Amino acid sequence: MASEGKTTRSDLFDTLDGNFIARLREIYLNTRTTADGKATITFRTARIEAVYSPDIVRKIEAGRLIAIPNVMSVGANSIYSIYEVADVYPMHYSMLTLDKSQPGAIRNEFMTLIENEWQTNSKSTWIEIVAAPTGYIVVLDIDGSGLKFIRKSTSPLIGSRVYMLNKETIRKFICYTPKGEDLLENYDIGYLLGVTEEQVPFTVNIEKLLHYHVGVFAFTGSGKSNLTSLVLRKSVNSLPNMKFVIFDISSEYGINILDLLRTVPSRVIFTDELRGKDIAEKAKDYLRRHVIPETLEDVNDALLGSIEETISQNKIKKVFIQSESEQGLQGITSYGGLLGTLADLAGEKYGAAAQKILIPTVAGMIRKFMVDNNIEDESTAIGKEIMPLIESVERLLAAAKLRQDAALISIFNNLKLVLDNPAQRDFGDYNSSRLVREIMDDSKDSPRIFVINLPEADTARTFCAEIINRVFRYRKNSFTLQPKIVFVFDEAQEFIPYDKKREDGTEYSSRAVEKLLRHGRKYNLHGWISTQRIAHLNTNALQQLHSYFVS
Repeated sequence: MASEGKTTRSDLFDTLDGNFIARLREIYLNTRTTADGKATITFRTARIEAVYSPDIVRKIEAGRLIAIPNVMSVGANSIYSIYEVADVYPMHYSMLTLDKSQPGAIRNEFMTLIENEWQTNSKSTWIEIVAAPTGYIVVLDIDGSGLKFIRKSTSPLIGSRVYMLNKETIRKFICYTPKGEDLLENYDIGYLLGVTEEQVPFTVNIEKLLHYHVGVFAFTGSGKSNLTSLVLRKSVNSLPNMKFVIFDISSEYGINILDLLRTVPSRVIFTDELRGKDIAEKAKDYLRRHVIPETLEDVNDALLGSIEETISQNKIKKVFIQSESEQGLQGITSYGGLLGTLADLAGEKYGAAAQKILIPTVAGMIRKFMVDNNIEDESTAIGKEIMPLIESVERLLAAAKLRQDAALISIFNNLKLVLDNPAQRDFGDYNSSRLVREIMDDSKDSPRIFVINLPEADTARTFCAEIINRVFRYRKNSFTLQPKIVFVFDEAQEFIPYDKKREDGTEYSSRAVEKLLRHGRKYNLHGWISTQRIAHLNTNALQQLHSYFVS
């Protein structure tokens, strides 16, 4: 990154009217073992001394960026390592010898002296600054090219003068500058902390932020859902080809982004119908199903009006989700279920030998059929597309002259009966297949936001895994990488826990989400993880996150 024109140190640094005078005293090494005790990690922090004054100590706070000359600047005086202030506290010479071994009267006298000298510019005081490396250096005027930031770790020079970066330099280093006609407000997600006395809007490249997966980790009430909703709004305004699929088991987003749901093509999905005879009653039921933020508790009438408008646009859908038992029964009539049935038949102790000899050949025919028809997932339900294969298998079995009541012949006869007489059940006009088709639809009028309201965690996990796997199959078999899709997992500990179990569905959801985070980027499938319980998450999934927001 570079700025135009010649850049000098006065353009780069903020000296606080010449009153910030500081030097690097030492680089402190702190080594500790990892949680598993198998490795050690070394942290390097800079210890800096600055001249004390009441005005200066108020203007230095955690998060402020400072520059320290490093070994590359010897003889050049134009290359600086960038550090971030981690802690600031005033120091007094008498504090170094003040301890409880001294009599109380003496300690009180010393502390009174220290207290009085905080109000003056006593030469017995200084400012202690602890700073951590950012891993970047700033370079001035290389070949007249101006200011550059380079990702590089170098050793700072002990005793060197330390400088604070000014507002403009910080903006160039951290913030994204939109190009063309893009509005700055579409990339602004708050203000930088501890930068200067003035507020500096924090602008990010939303597309890159989402592309490399994001994690938001904070305590309850810290604003995780608020941040997620804010970035979602910015994305809708600046990235027309981006879609969001939100697995909302806390029932928050149907209200948090109600303004978007009302104005942007979208879907709010429930597992049962809204109750009520008319739109007004259904709107009240919709509101009852959601958590209302405290700031919106006094505007229920306005919320109900927006909900009624959303309902009238036919954006609220009921989706049918199979129970665990129904999913098990469906697995029998899947390609994997058929292969499993053949494997069980081959393993029968008293089965006919002539029949067992044919089973590997039949299984090979099924596998080849799956490859030829791009059926990668064995859980795919068998449909009428398999009829040509069944006819080929029947010709093979007829040539083998098996008995008509042979189990191998019966399997395919029964499979034909099932396909000719599918079970009749009304699943409604909206199901997981249609949901995935809408998610993958890149037409202009297709829904861009999907809020899947699944209050039961077990149901949410199995449905989440099904949707992700279907989207992957769809994307792999298509010839386009559009639209870009971001999957949002609120309360992520419910989907990717460290301790995974088959019986509660966490094994399936964790495997699916981990696959999304590992392999999704190449298919323009991205993840946003939000949780307050980071210690309970799948560490393999956490390793795939690039950007973190931590409270």
